[in-house]
Amino acid sequence: MIFVSPDHRRFALWCLAVLIVSLPPWWLWGADAAASLLAPLARLVMPLFGLPGLSVVDGNWLVQTDLALANGDGNLVYPVAKETVRRLLLAVPLFLAFMVAPPRPDRSVRAILRGLAILALIFILSFIAYVWGELAPMLNPTLATVRSQTAVQLAAAPLHPAAAQVALLGRYIAMSVLPLLSAILLWALLNPRGRKALAPTILPE
Repeated sequence: MIFVSPDHRRFALWCLAVLIVSLPPWWLWGADAAASLLAPLARLVMPLFGLPGLSVVDGNWLVQTDLALANGDGNLVYPVAKETVRRLLLAVPLFLAFMVAPPRPDRSVRAILRGLAILALIFILSFIAYVWGELAPMLNPTLATVRSQTAVQLAAAPLHPAAAQVALLGRYIAMSVLPLLSAILLWALLNPRGRKALAPTILPE
């Protein structure tokens, strides 16, 4: 059986309290502010992955692509709602809750700053994965849904089925897995004392 120590209970209660206090303001204001700060960095990284430009309008991110529209009106500009951008940033409050909860790491401020820098890069890569996961059905007729068929028609060459599946998997991971997984893994990496103290204790039956 697994023994739950007082350290485990204290850690869980701290995390719960911090998230209850921090999540509402983060979702309403903090995530938008963080996204505004990260947009210039995203503009530098996105061209490396075939997305040449980005503009921000009322918190919504408009992604410029090299994919020509079938009607001849230039290239596709794909809009990403600010709620989606906020969701991709959910790892930040989760990570901060883990790091604030005892047992805290030595030099906790430095550890938190390092973690936030890594999360910034993860956010940008997750955003890119999300966009390509959205574009994949438009570029592969066998994956297209009614929504992607009626939204826009592209003149670009079809995307290889294997590449399309990779893009869809990347979108799923970016939206549903990484926000929690990245926060947990970074906490474990940057807080070895906490990781050791909270390692599951297995007792014989």
